[in-house]
Amino acid sequence: MTELADKIVAIDAALDAGDVPHAFGGALALAFHTAEPRGTRDIDVNLFCGPDDAATTFAALPPKVVSSPKDARAVARDGQVRLFWDDTPVDLFFSTGAFHDHVATGTRRVPFAGTTIPILGATDLVVFKAFFDRTKDWADIEAMLEVGAPDAHEALGWLVELLGPTDHRVDRLRALMRTPPTP
Repeated sequence: MTELADKIVAIDAALDAGDVPHAFGGALALAFHTAEPRGTRDIDVNLFCGPDDAATTFAALPPKVVSSPKDARAVARDGQVRLFWDDTPVDLFFSTGAFHDHVATGTRRVPFAGTTIPILGATDLVVFKAFFDRTKDWADIEAMLEVGAPDAHEALGWLVELLGPTDHRVDRLRALMRTPPTP
């Protein structure tokens, strides 16, 4: 296994042992929802517990994932935080609303590095990537749409509900949905 894969497996095992419900997102989940996965150096973990559970969650993580009281305050304020395991970013996203509750029901376990790990479903990953609104996220969304992985209409519905019908990210997903996949 690679060092990154070892860390992913260790985080999964530690959160399971601590009874912290979770699923991996970002480029790791993307790899299971596209024809051509892309590389990454960070680990995105969606946690199906609220910001009030930050201390318990931090305690459940492997000891080399470093956190501080400042990080707990960031979770309370933002619902998310970036921690580090050596030089590897570990981005934690806590549940802060009904959409997160929905996301928890759509995860699945996939084979990874000799075990299985939970990942976000493709449709929910599209919604999160649209939230972030970075160029690479839109390329990722397009790659998922090309292979038909997400339910684009469901993702669009969530974006409209969460961001409003006039948000530019809603318009951008609509435009991608109208664009035929490239062969």
